[in-house]
Amino acid sequence: MALHAAHHGSKAAQSESASTRLRIGVLISGSGTNLQALIDRARKGSLEADIVCVGSDRASAYGLVRAQEAGITTFVVSYEKYLKGGRIDSVEDAEVAAVDARQRILRDQDHEVRRDRLRRLMAAEQEIAAHLETHGVQVVCLAGFMRLLTPFFLNRFRQGDLPGVVNIHPALLPAFPGQHGYRDTYRYGCKWGGITIHFVDEGEDTGPVIAQAVYPIWDEDACENVQQRGLHLEHLMYPQVVNWIARGQVRLVPRVGGRPRVQIEDPAYREVVGSWVEAAFRHRPVVVHRRT
Repeated sequence: MALHAAHHGSKAAQSESASTRLRIGVLISGSGTNLQALIDRARKGSLEADIVCVGSDRASAYGLVRAQEAGITTFVVSYEKYLKGGRIDSVEDAEVAAVDARQRILRDQDHEVRRDRLRRLMAAEQEIAAHLETHGVQVVCLAGFMRLLTPFFLNRFRQGDLPGVVNIHPALLPAFPGQHGYRDTYRYGCKWGGITIHFVDEGEDTGPVIAQAVYPIWDEDACENVQQRGLHLEHLMYPQVVNWIARGQVRLVPRVGGRPRVQIEDPAYREVVGSWVEAAFRHRPVVVHRRT
């Protein structure tokens, strides 16, 4: 049974409310701290969506334990089974060609090598999507899912004019994309770090930005401090973004001569963002050690 926020009122009202609530699936690869933040908000009754399933590409991911302890259905899809296996027949050549024309994640110059790998990724995504669709997932939330997704997967969860896959990244995009946002921010010598939540598109960390927040990096900070301060913000931001999406307060606005801009139609938007800034200054982890 999926964990969801408490409802009040008549049984009929509860049933109607439950049927119209946003259904999210969360994909993880590791410890799942952002998943835990979503679970905690749901337990408090302040997450305006139902977490209906959690999936991972790693059976050992501790986030699966967090989900199971919360009574949320889990599943595992092994990418290695597809990437190192034999011939893939579940994905048509025409589908691979169409996705290859749009994707921006595989850069291998050898046509056959690129398309073979793309076919294998799509086969894994096909299995993931089947699990998510079985549970009626409407929006997919990536929470430390360490796999790049192809347009094949992204198209299956598009919600009208809005992308249907959301990711959280530990840097102020477009700076420091990739897997090591905290480390790269710290090593560059930045005075401010940032968190970005964005829709996922055909590239790597290039999708339209939904929300961003910043935190200070003090002279005495070690990289571990930077990560702790950033994680504190991540756990505040992700549930809030899910709520904005659930309320229909997120719009993608095209702009002439520029990238589409995400507009948040929450009357309290400025107060929410201001609270993140205040939280970033209040949360000052104990210094682990000083690096020169």
